[in-house]
Amino acid sequence: MRERSPSAMQDLLPDPLQSLPNNGERAVPTAAVPVLMLLAIAITAIAMILFAAARHFDSGEAERTQQRVRRTLAAYDVALSATTRDYAGWDAAVTHMVDNFNEPWADENVGIYLNGAFRIALSMVVDRQERVVYAVRDGKRLSAERRGELHLPPALGQMVARTIANPPGMTEAVTGLVRMPDGLYLASAADIRPALGGSARPDGLTLLFLQRVDRAAVAHALEPLLLDNLDMPSRLVPGGATGVLALREYGAPDDAPPVGWISWRMPTPAQDFLHGIYWALALVILVLFMLTGLMLLRGQRIVQRERQTQQALSRMLDHCHNLIDSLPDMVCLVREGRVELVNRAGLALFGLMPGQRSQVLGRPFLDLVVPDDRLAFHRRAQSGTQPGRPDWAPLHLAGPGGGAVPVSLIVLSSPGMGAGELTIVARDRGEEMASRENLRAAEARAAIADRAKGQFLANISHELRTPLNAIIGFSEILRDELLGTLGAPQYREYANDIHEGGLHLLRLVNDLLDIARMDAGALELRESWVEIGALIERCERLVREKAVERGVPLRIDVSPPGIRILSDEVRMKQMLVNLMGNAIRFSESGQRIDVRVRLDAITGDMLIEVADQGIGMTVDAMRIALEPFAQVEGGHNRRQPGAGLGLPLARGYAEAHGGSLTMQSTPAVGTTVTVRLPAARVGGTGMRA
Repeated sequence: MRERSPSAMQDLLPDPLQSLPNNGERAVPTAAVPVLMLLAIAITAIAMILFAAARHFDSGEAERTQQRVRRTLAAYDVALSATTRDYAGWDAAVTHMVDNFNEPWADENVGIYLNGAFRIALSMVVDRQERVVYAVRDGKRLSAERRGELHLPPALGQMVARTIANPPGMTEAVTGLVRMPDGLYLASAADIRPALGGSARPDGLTLLFLQRVDRAAVAHALEPLLLDNLDMPSRLVPGGATGVLALREYGAPDDAPPVGWISWRMPTPAQDFLHGIYWALALVILVLFMLTGLMLLRGQRIVQRERQTQQALSRMLDHCHNLIDSLPDMVCLVREGRVELVNRAGLALFGLMPGQRSQVLGRPFLDLVVPDDRLAFHRRAQSGTQPGRPDWAPLHLAGPGGGAVPVSLIVLSSPGMGAGELTIVARDRGEEMASRENLRAAEARAAIADRAKGQFLANISHELRTPLNAIIGFSEILRDELLGTLGAPQYREYANDIHEGGLHLLRLVNDLLDIARMDAGALELRESWVEIGALIERCERLVREKAVERGVPLRIDVSPPGIRILSDEVRMKQMLVNLMGNAIRFSESGQRIDVRVRLDAITGDMLIEVADQGIGMTVDAMRIALEPFAQVEGGHNRRQPGAGLGLPLARGYAEAHGGSLTMQSTPAVGTTVTVRLPAARVGGTGMRA
């Protein structure tokens, strides 16, 4: 953008001083002199009133600060008193400290605990002879020798005597300041009594809590008051600008000297503020004098700026109209129920061209809504929508040719808009509804295909089992020579191979049938109480030959022994055999396999873990391994044969029992498969099967 020259800018904004007379020097108008004098007198009077008010305010603020300090320290007294009363009136304290003193219990629940939780510097328990029978200083229990060195000062003795002398009932705490050899303390004493109250026992004990009262403690307590120069001086220095609070020991006479002081700088916020602006008063007066003259001279410039502002607003309004017309959604301004503005997208929804805007402007917007949706729109218009929280409502607008256009509509109202004004935004839902319909149809086709797949697997499994049963039965007759000898020994070997192959195919068919039942949610369980240790031993015998063949040792650990689980024994056995067989298949000679059974200490669930030290898997490989018929390694790279049903079946059986199956694996380190069965299915060794 090209910059204007200084002369051009001066032409746009003429110098207002040109209107003043010029006789060698600019003359000051005569009327300005009394105005300036009155202004000076008013400023002086206001300054005097401000300083007088500041002194009065600061005096009251100092008194209020004194009261706040007293209330804050009193609140600490009340808090310590409440803590002491609560612990002294605790039935457990009577049991573990009066009836039978238990030092470990006292450490855990009183002495060491309160030091960390409530900053109790010294906790003591004294008997009726004011002997210290228990003490914890700064979180450490004192020995008997150190306790013998503690002597209660007279003030603390008075507090003990007073709490013991309280009438029968719940214990009451006595709180006050006491001076100890190592400094000043806020102390609280309470006779240890039951929670329901009672009389002081002759063999009873008194609980004492002491908090240090030093500069750090006082600064911490009074930190919310934001006091300056807070201190605990050893002697007072007279001075009117310092606030002082005398600290008196409990039970001391009124004329006794204080045991300490708390001092701080008296707050003078008003005077400090006024002192800080002394230097600015002259500048303010000068500025006021200058402004008095300049305000009149700037009138012409203000008028010109207002004219420029109107022009800028007109251009901005044109930009806003263009912006609204460029939006893809309908934007409509409605005042008193009638359309006042609508953009091109809105006209397109009604089948109108930009030149036909007059057919919509001035009409009630309710006429543009189909009759069936007018009540819903009316309710939406009455409630409105908060800005920033869009609440789209599905409606239908009257489209071209009397048709209905589906839209998502939102009604916006804001405090900045006039009464009866609404902004309506509508978005064409035609394409969205078509897409949803296509998606719904695709989902329906997928569901039908999935059911057809499950039905096919179930049907083909049943069809395959019939001939397989015949093959297995006849191969057993041939293998065992039930109808006579076969002659050549190779026939028996062939018959045995046929029998083993038939059993393998039957197991595969059964697995396919279970997968189909799981997909259909129709897997039925025949539940009974099964001892998990014995079941794992039976599974170990089934895979022992394969483990010995590969040189892989198996170790079983069931804890606690004899634990039982309510489950389908056949499915549990198949799940464990699959997991153990997988671990053996992907382990090399010498790599141990651990089968562990334990109970979750938190939930009580049973955890069955099968951990190997084999080849391991990546995260993607674990995801593939849990999918039915999937193989982590395909083609010629597959190291071990299999249909890819072992892990999916195991997970399905675990979930059918209300549990879960998870995997943790690291390549070249090993894999751990964990089956979690809910605690409701776990029983002890005494449960009946």
